[in-house]
Amino acid sequence: MPASSPASTATVASIWRPLVAHLIKDGENGTSIRRIFADPEVQFDPRVMPRKLSHRESRLDYRKFLRPKRIARARSFLDKNRKLLAQIEDTYGVPREIEVAILLVETDLGRYLGSGLAFNILASMAVATDLDHVRPWLSPEVISSMGTKDLREKLKKNSQWSYRELKALLTYSAQNHIDPLTIKGSIFGAIGLCQFMPSSALRFGVDQDHNGKVDLFSTEDALASMAKYIKSYGWRANLSRKEQEAVILKYNYSRPYAETVLDVADKLSSEVTVHVPGQR
Repeated sequence: MPASSPASTATVASIWRPLVAHLIKDGENGTSIRRIFADPEVQFDPRVMPRKLSHRESRLDYRKFLRPKRIARARSFLDKNRKLLAQIEDTYGVPREIEVAILLVETDLGRYLGSGLAFNILASMAVATDLDHVRPWLSPEVISSMGTKDLREKLKKNSQWSYRELKALLTYSAQNHIDPLTIKGSIFGAIGLCQFMPSSALRFGVDQDHNGKVDLFSTEDALASMAKYIKSYGWRANLSRKEQEAVILKYNYSRPYAETVLDVADKLSSEVTVHVPGQR
């Protein structure tokens, strides 16, 4: 049935009702929340939670970012933003090559920021609390490998996590005067060039360009926020390769990801002038 038909609209409204009530109970303004969920841009996607339950990080091909064409693009980005990256490196002590490597692996230097709305993605997961509703979208492989009990536990955990991130997205939007229904997100609701979850945006977001808001879709704010995050998790000078990897794992807990970021950074630093903090 088309999503715009009266029956389907009523069905979608009933899906959101418990989530709206929960948000209002937790302190969100009732008028604002009801207005947001009444917007036709807000759409429930039943595929999001099953995708989260089925996600396997190890299947992702990170080595593609080491191909010459991508390294060349990353080097060009580094050269274009050399002054900004040097300023951020002076402030946070995170090498510019690490910053650019993460940006390359996360969004291919901003080329892939997600095609869906972060609000819809997080809300769709937050409201997906019933395994019976999710089961039709799960592969037999996932059901048989995890079992009903584990699936229910993971579903509950993911739903609670998504609800917290949805609230964080609303707070981030309000603080920075951004319409939450304009923010694009990854398949699981990460936002911006640096792919922060909304809670990380609140904790680590930096207004690097001093325009009065943290805009993670701007190069300046995204790179500074990323550096603040990495520094907060222990980056400092003279870390061993193993210690560097441990810090990068705090950004994305995937060993192939962390190894690729460091390999990309090595390639970038092998052909650029070493930056000495305080110098340009």
